[in-house]
Amino acid sequence: MYLSPKKICTAALAFVTVIACATSASAQSEPNKADSISASATQANKKKKPAPKPDPNPSAAAKPASSSASANSTATQAQSPLTPLWSVINENYTSGGVGPLHKTQNILIVEPIIPLKLTPDWNLITRWNTPITYQPRLAEPVGPFPGIGPEFGLSNMQPQFFFTPAHPGSFTFAVGPALWLPTATDKTLGINKTGGGPVFVGLTTQGPLLAGFLAQNVWAGTTGTSLTGQRVNTLTIEPFVFYNLPEGGWFLTYRPIITADWTVNEHNRWTVPLGGGFGRVMPIGPLVFDWQVQAFYNGITPRAPGITGVGDWTALFVAHFMFPAAPVPSLF
Repeated sequence: MYLSPKKICTAALAFVTVIACATSASAQSEPNKADSISASATQANKKKKPAPKPDPNPSAAAKPASSSASANSTATQAQSPLTPLWSVINENYTSGGVGPLHKTQNILIVEPIIPLKLTPDWNLITRWNTPITYQPRLAEPVGPFPGIGPEFGLSNMQPQFFFTPAHPGSFTFAVGPALWLPTATDKTLGINKTGGGPVFVGLTTQGPLLAGFLAQNVWAGTTGTSLTGQRVNTLTIEPFVFYNLPEGGWFLTYRPIITADWTVNEHNRWTVPLGGGFGRVMPIGPLVFDWQVQAFYNGITPRAPGITGVGDWTALFVAHFMFPAAPVPSLF
């Protein structure tokens, strides 16, 4: 029900008029009635309860809010890719329906996070992405053709270097280079060319919500396509959203990896996963442990045939170990 200012003022005026009339009537009452009222007031004062004692711990009421704010701070530290703390992230991607034989692929990416204080105002955060890949059979042997796969080994390492402000506010960012290194142990596990490109991160924190994105494009090789294993020209966009729930360190998340392979046909160069998941951040002794589980459907765009190709669906499990007490090296 909406009360206009005019109605509020009218009600207030009526209330004041009633009080004034009651006061005037009381002042004109007979003396014996006044004595009776006085005696009643004295009796009521005797029965009045003593005033409550002041709270000896006035900060107790603020403790739940303070505890919630501390939990959110710990969670966003674990979830932000720009936190200047030592940590190790293990991301395991299992994709089903890979290749013409619809097999299952598994990629474990081990990411040591190495922080460095460059100046009082800038940090350098290095993420050394190391993919360990099981590639299933992609083609059966026919005659003298031995087939393709299965194969297990190291794929192309892709370190990222983030130059980021040391004193971020509710919004922060990072820029720097990303490298593509020729570390694949088999031609089915990667493209052994040397290259790189720019990487950018932007994120904001608003209470229990942390949201942002990482974007990079890397080039390696000069001719051919990723299908022939000769050239890399790949855009990666990683939006991330974390909503931290009030209790227990639990959170909801959406963190797909969107890719575009510019070396293949434009009709099937994009991969746009759709899904999400949940996780939990919790302290374990001197470290903070963050785990999450997500599931994605990859079929809303035509299947990418090159190096960015994945299966029909992907399951992601993350185990992140953060070491808040470990000293961060400084150049100043």
